[in-house]
Amino acid sequence: MIEQLKQEALRRGDRLQVVSIGRLSALKHEIDFFINTADLNSFQKWIVGNLYKFELPSVDFSIQSIIMVAIPHPAYAKVGFIRNGKAYNLMSNIMSDFERSENYLLDFLTPMNHHIVAAPNLPLKRLAVHSGLAAYGRNNITYVDGLGSFLSYAAYFSDVPCNDSEWTEVRLSERCTHCDICLNKCPTNAIRKDTFLIDNERCLSYLNENPGEWPEWLPLSAHHCVYDCLKCQIVCPMNRGFASNIVESIKFSEEETDILLSGRGFDTYSDVLKHKTSVLGINNWLAAIPRNLSILFELIDDHKEIHL
Repeated sequence: MIEQLKQEALRRGDRLQVVSIGRLSALKHEIDFFINTADLNSFQKWIVGNLYKFELPSVDFSIQSIIMVAIPHPAYAKVGFIRNGKAYNLMSNIMSDFERSENYLLDFLTPMNHHIVAAPNLPLKRLAVHSGLAAYGRNNITYVDGLGSFLSYAAYFSDVPCNDSEWTEVRLSERCTHCDICLNKCPTNAIRKDTFLIDNERCLSYLNENPGEWPEWLPLSAHHCVYDCLKCQIVCPMNRGFASNIVESIKFSEEETDILLSGRGFDTYSDVLKHKTSVLGINNWLAAIPRNLSILFELIDDHKEIHL
């Protein structure tokens, strides 16, 4: 059944791996050891101490496995905004279609009387690498064969039998061994040469997804995307052939742009605006979006280039 499930995911454009639930205790032990021995900054300590959860949910089936799905998405979307009658052309990340993937899993498993329930708070990247599904890049982003790094993970607890499963050592991709391209391209020097654990408090993704003042040391030239950061992925040789997968045009009217700049709550949006912001993932960072858009508009008004 597991091989059939993998083939179904492959047919849908995803990649999938199944891990025995017995591996969960080893993963928790590894994270606990990591907390006690690694030199972590405050954000990393919060992630491993508060975000990750290893408890099994209360469900009416016997959990035997974890299903990991790598779901690709385009490299980015070209987005247009209008403010005071002027058009602004920017770039935004874009989301994977989680609902599509969950639906085909249910369609495949339900007729065989198997079940899934979401497992969103596991260390998904680490689990993907241990399962053999992915490898770490130097930029702390994971890469999947046939997909590159433009993807997101979904994990599910399941009663699909899995008596044994692949469990590989956490590793850096061999292609990173003699490559420093992402390290040299990082606009905030967050990527380290000696480890794939980056300084995520310097990472632009962290900085522009959190509201408040940007640090004084952050250069204006770093800003290029509505949220997150694309620079290390776009230049990565492992993304050759994937970085050109771009959504050409998602446009926001002047009224919609004003709403985003105002900081209004998502529940006040029209259905059209809700859809566009959800597709792009902007809805996840609404507290920071007014600040981010304002600086990007300002850069364009000052005739400064915004580029990857």
